[in-house]
Amino acid sequence: MNLLLEARNLYKVYKMGEVYVEALKGVSFELLEGELVVVLGPSGSGKSTILNIIGGMDRPTKGELFFLLASLCIMLI
Repeated sequence: MNLLLEARNLYKVYKMGEVYVEALKGVSFELLEGELVVVLGPSGSGKSTILNIIGGMDRPTKGELFFLLASLCIMLI
């Protein structure tokens, strides 16, 4: 199977006033073509954040995301 999506050490930090909130802390995964994935977790665990980054609506603070071996982070610049 071919590698479809790969996340390497993703971090997302939001600033809320004087406080920094870490929504993602070093998330890494590989998704192969044909695999089925469920994003599951409690409120505030980063589900929407990771989906927004994968969908191109947001960019990670740190780390890399690849779709078909092409960097999505470069495309967001």
